[in-house]
Amino acid sequence: MNLESTIELARFHSPLKNGAIDEQSMEIRTDPLLGHKAVFNPGLEDKVEILFPRTDEKYLVERSEATKKSCFLCNGRWRTAAPRYEDSLVPGGRIQKGRAVLFPNLFPLSSIHAVVMLGDEHFRRLNQFEPSLLGDGFKVALELVKRCEKVMPGIKYFTINANYMPPAGASVMHPHLQLLGSTLPGTHHQKLLSRSRAWFEREKACYFRELVEQEEQGPRMIARQGSGCWLAAYAPLGGHEIQCIWPEKASFLDFEDRDVDDLACGLSAMLSTYHDLGLSTFNFSMFGARTNSEGRDKGGNSESDYFKCMLRLVNRQNMVPDHRTDDYFFQKLLENEIILRKPGELAGLAREHFKDAMG
Repeated sequence: MNLESTIELARFHSPLKNGAIDEQSMEIRTDPLLGHKAVFNPGLEDKVEILFPRTDEKYLVERSEATKKSCFLCNGRWRTAAPRYEDSLVPGGRIQKGRAVLFPNLFPLSSIHAVVMLGDEHFRRLNQFEPSLLGDGFKVALELVKRCEKVMPGIKYFTINANYMPPAGASVMHPHLQLLGSTLPGTHHQKLLSRSRAWFEREKACYFRELVEQEEQGPRMIARQGSGCWLAAYAPLGGHEIQCIWPEKASFLDFEDRDVDDLACGLSAMLSTYHDLGLSTFNFSMFGARTNSEGRDKGGNSESDYFKCMLRLVNRQNMVPDHRTDDYFFQKLLENEIILRKPGELAGLAREHFKDAMG
């Protein structure tokens, strides 16, 4: 697998150098599967806090206290305020396990759009997402995927997602996940599927397995935990992107409880890494191949041959008053990203948290 990188130079008279010529070198990395670009300018390393100001702890606590009063997930209010699924899909209308509760989204974006409440606490710092709490959340989400397979087999493409804190798009501050299920994959999901299929047909190999094999002994590798492999993205799609890839699991239906426990432990460690970097927000999305039985395409391939489950975790702008967006023309319309910390350095920090989490 070729990890493509290009070096470009920019020259200009800089007022920061009393008008002298400033020459800056930029590395442009290209993702081997999707082809998107991520740019690293070493000159920005010491200016991260200009683009991503550190979390304002006073503001964070103030917003937590102010929003808790009206949060429908707090103080058991979800019991009367949250909707229910039909009994034919979910007997009793909701799925509960441990500290997690799943119910429908009041304003769905797909046929299945569930909210998973993570515990009773309205606010958690990123180092307070315990593996047991995350595990409960993933398990109720996967339980609904299994029920859909039996009751709604036409719903075959699922993602498990999270927005944490308003800068990450959360309308509710209370920790929660979201499960989406549809007859069609979303835009990025479809791109992952189609590009991995093209890779399989061209290279006669599964991209995800090849990526894990190549990165396993390299600087971006974080850890292998059970069936999942955690690594820092070579050409990230967002700030401090960390991925988990399951090279032997194509569909969410392939996950057993021990796989979910490993996932929860790894994600908890990665969020603790973000916390130590002074971050307070995140998004993640987890993708799988279709869940129902399928035939093969004209080339004799099925999605389970070329696609494997993966999770993408990124941070967003921190919780500060009047925060600026981290998603502007360069990201939103040109579909590029800025690398603020080398992926190998990020992986090194994350490995330490993984060691702590594993005991």
